Amino acid sequence: MIFVDDFDDRLRSLGREFFIFDIQYVPDVTSWANEKNISLDEPSQPMKLITDKDNRLVMVVQSEISDGVLDGIINGLSVRWAVRDVAADIAKRLNSIEKRLAYYFLKEYARTKKDLEGDELLEDEWSINEIEKLGFFRT
Repeated sequence: MIFVDDFDDRLRSLGREFFIFDIQYVPDVTSWANEKNISLDEPSQPMKLITDKDNRLVMVVQSEISDGVLDGIINGLSVRWAVRDVAADIAKRLNSIEKRLAYYFLKEYARTKKDLEGDELLEDEWSINEIEKLGFFRT
């Protein structure tokens, strides 16, 4: 089990890079979304980017994420990435929980970018490029 608030400082720092000024932790994003009548892009989605009543970006984050859910997200990325580049094993580059959480955080942000047209592969590529720019792969 991954306790996401252990990575709170890093996620908040990442959020500030993209004008996400608040992170709200909830026990279960799916239950939270049902209560708020908000649709999710995936059934077991551990993060959801929303705007609050003041039109500020807020990332709602599930406080505990199972290793299996995070592994499933990275496996999905690997399958999609193979269409782009069969030689690169992107999952090996995302070799820590911090990098995997950063990828998903940015992936959730990328879903809101109109220039990516809702294309998952473009969202993945944008997210990985941002992780690279932010220096996550230097460690």
